[in-house]
Amino acid sequence: MANSRKLKQSSFDSLEAAVGAALEPLLFLRARLVLGLSGGLDSVVLLEVLRRLARPLGFKLACVHINHGISPNASRWAAFCARKCKRLDIPLTVHEVDVAPYRAEGLEAAARRARYQVYARQDADFIVLAQHLDDQAETLLLQLLRGAGVKGGAAMPLLRQQGRGKTGKSARSPAILRPMLALSRQQIKAYARAHRLKWAEDESNADTRYDRNFLRHRVLPVIGQAFPGYRATLARAAGHLAEASLILDELAEADAKLAVTANKLVLAELRRIGVARTKNLVRWLLLQQGAAAPEADRLQEGLRQLFQARDDAAVRVVLGACELRRYAGYAYLLRSRAEVPAEWRRDWDGKRVWPLPELGGTLHFARGAGAGLDCARVGERGLSVSLRQGGEKLRLQPGGSTRSLKNLLQEARMPPWERERLPLIYCADTLVAVPGLGVASGWQAGAGNAGWTITWQRQE
Repeated sequence: MANSRKLKQSSFDSLEAAVGAALEPLLFLRARLVLGLSGGLDSVVLLEVLRRLARPLGFKLACVHINHGISPNASRWAAFCARKCKRLDIPLTVHEVDVAPYRAEGLEAAARRARYQVYARQDADFIVLAQHLDDQAETLLLQLLRGAGVKGGAAMPLLRQQGRGKTGKSARSPAILRPMLALSRQQIKAYARAHRLKWAEDESNADTRYDRNFLRHRVLPVIGQAFPGYRATLARAAGHLAEASLILDELAEADAKLAVTANKLVLAELRRIGVARTKNLVRWLLLQQGAAAPEADRLQEGLRQLFQARDDAAVRVVLGACELRRYAGYAYLLRSRAEVPAEWRRDWDGKRVWPLPELGGTLHFARGAGAGLDCARVGERGLSVSLRQGGEKLRLQPGGSTRSLKNLLQEARMPPWERERLPLIYCADTLVAVPGLGVASGWQAGAGNAGWTITWQRQE
């Protein structure tokens, strides 16, 4: 990945050389870098540094400004960034975001979530951010004060790959790159003054009602009196935690090879590895799915029920946006879904692929000869789907017995929560097919007759 063009550090300011040294091993020729430009001191300095490094390191530079709409001065900051980028002939895009949907997480977290969603959509190889050594120290302390574990204590890495991007399953969002993590706020301010840079001041940076600002203005100056080197020390501690986090991820990946099969967790294997490693595995699996790590007490309660509840008990523990379930010797990590009204019903529109997002899956209709639901018998009456109401019966074999749908689904070892969202196929008021079980006797396509083979594909 390293750029073949070497940076001659002797021709650069020491701060520029430090940023270049951080970037050079990570970039490739003509890499597309997009700088998150707020207009504040840190991002303005990084803009100037990247502008100077672009040619010797062979990368393309653009900027993105996020207008959160929180401050009355937000539009002025956007205009400042636009003027600056125009003067430097650097492309800039401005995005206005709505933080309201995430306000329950707190204003700072809501703004961050909205901001990173924009970053993930950028047409770039790297999103470059201006966090520095002081930010790293503040982040570590904030995480520890919030009770974070090893992964949270790892704070901010130099390079972080993101999840899948908007362009398809195989495409990734731009990586997050922070080349100033080894530089202090004092060094950055000195560079800005030496180069006579102008920047916008965010009035909220002085508001100590925000946790980060309280640490910055009230707590860290006191710590600095007794421990003047605390910034580097805390950054080193974050590095140790980052290494430990990688080891825990490797352990979780190894445990998953034995304990996870077909998106299910094997309870016997979880009991073998014990509670601590199971916690680590569950956190890792949730993060792999893009879900946040659960609160410690919720995860503890989930594992208690998982291991101690009766074999026939219906275990369901909510872990943030996901839930932990148990059935027949397996544990399941599932996305939480809204309840579906009991009277829910939909009419088939004739399409071969029929998404039913309320139920969390898609019905597929494949037309063939001599198998499936007899097309001729359905005729003009069409098909509809609805959910179990209780008391449904089905006979699957000519001359066979009529069985309750409840017993048939239990024998098929279908978990209860899947039964609750299983679409039942009706023609008029007659139950004619159940995906995964089969077609009702008398409705099956005979030899030479056209039939619909209907399958239900759940979204995992």
